[in-house]
Amino acid sequence: MKFPYAVFPALPDAAFPNRRSVARPIVSVLLQKDGLSLSCYALIDSGADVCTFPASFAAQLGIAIPNPKTYVFSGTADQPQTAYFENVQATIWNRNTSEKPITFDLYAGFCDTLEHVGLGLLGQDGFFSRFKISMDRANTVFEVTPA
Repeated sequence: MKFPYAVFPALPDAAFPNRRSVARPIVSVLLQKDGLSLSCYALIDSGADVCTFPASFAAQLGIAIPNPKTYVFSGTADQPQTAYFENVQATIWNRNTSEKPITFDLYAGFCDTLEHVGLGLLGQDGFFSRFKISMDRANTVFEVTPA
């Protein structure tokens, strides 16, 4: 399934004075758990070890956090962060095509530190481990293919 990169406005700054936008590999995701569902977006993030979403998403799916399935990790700020994991069903699709959506089981973490971002991260364990990901940044498209 092919996806276009999502383009966001960006203000120029001292490091990038000519920048007006940034392009990111983002997909639409439907998360489901025990009859509850949530539509959101997630960044395809090869630098993320696991798949994580904002903690508020867990509440909307009826997932109690904190829970015993904790994972402590650090991001770019090197501050400890805690994610609480649960099995969910995930579906990704390209809203602009008639391609069949891809549905898969996902062991996903939910953490407070993603609240300010407002979207999930689809990382190595659970996403890259399950799909072949082809990035074509020059043409602002990427492809997700079941492995």
